[in-house]
Amino acid sequence: MKIVKILFILTIGAWAFENEYSIENTNFTLSAVPYTSDERIFYNYNRLRLDYTLKEENWYINFIGDIDNYYGKEYLQSDEYLFSRTIKADTPFGIETHSHNYDGGELFGRIHRLNIGYNDETHRVVFGLQKITMGVGRIWTPTDLFNPRNPLALEPDQIFGAYALSYIYSPNKTTEIMGVVSQRSDKSYKYAGRLKGFVGFADIALDFLHSNDAQMIGYEIEGDLFDTGIEWRSEGGYFKDKILDKSFFEGIFGVDYGFQNGVTAALEWLHASQTYLPSEILSTQNSTLSGNRFLSSDYIGTSLSYDFNLMLQGSASMIFNLDDSSLFVSPVLVYSLDDETTISLGALLYIGDNQSEFGSFEHRYYLRLKKTF
Repeated sequence: MKIVKILFILTIGAWAFENEYSIENTNFTLSAVPYTSDERIFYNYNRLRLDYTLKEENWYINFIGDIDNYYGKEYLQSDEYLFSRTIKADTPFGIETHSHNYDGGELFGRIHRLNIGYNDETHRVVFGLQKITMGVGRIWTPTDLFNPRNPLALEPDQIFGAYALSYIYSPNKTTEIMGVVSQRSDKSYKYAGRLKGFVGFADIALDFLHSNDAQMIGYEIEGDLFDTGIEWRSEGGYFKDKILDKSFFEGIFGVDYGFQNGVTAALEWLHASQTYLPSEILSTQNSTLSGNRFLSSDYIGTSLSYDFNLMLQGSASMIFNLDDSSLFVSPVLVYSLDDETTISLGALLYIGDNQSEFGSFEHRYYLRLKKTF
């Protein structure tokens, strides 16, 4: 009912705004062996998404809402699914409806984004549930403590929004000053800022963040390597983990390049001076530094993509743990049936011995059908 009320309020002012909307349905059929289970099972996940925007000159209101449906009795009863449902958005209000359970399935609604904003050549102000963009990494973004992507997830970029007021001041095309105030689930506040500019050879930014469970002083660098067309980047910083009483440095260095034959490649190295136990990582999933705690000190990540033709695209990402030599690989083939419909065949592959980070998991395979209306 809350989502219905929000949609009604947004629709009241539609007469004064330019309306834009899209409906997208994404369906996954997966084959997996859930954590702590010995049997391979099949289950289905479907997400119906409405993206609705009202615009009037430089002002806009954006709403993105999902209806999620999981189907598969064995999966819904697994420890993996039950644990995933304990991970909540770090917001002072709930963003999900109550779940509706039926025979073999579970259905619920979720607010993905809901914000009002103003944007011109110099100023950008956004208030509400939003994505705060920080960091320059392609695989890892250690300085992004609002919406960190998870490269091991089925959909790495499907991340909770932050309930925040953000402001960006751009006096010219190469300079940017950003400030963010975000309210958290415990009603405390998270503060962040960034100063970014072009300094001779690269775009450089200084970042900071303060919250009741973490602090960060960080940097971002991004530039062209001696005008070769190879883009290089680095980001990282010093972090204080107030929950587990640890301080550490964490950063990435990466390069990417688009070859003439259509192959686009990226390479990143992640280093963390502090490692964590599995129990420490699992018990702090809802904290600010949840995406910055690792079992090992060093990882190498790569990604490749190639368009075979106008209809068929392929990509693969890989993460290699340098400490225990285990490997995570995520290949996918995407075929475009038309401009609005794609079908994908992919896998999440875990390689290594049973005691290693990635080798302790079983392979997953999926078929995805995506349709936009």
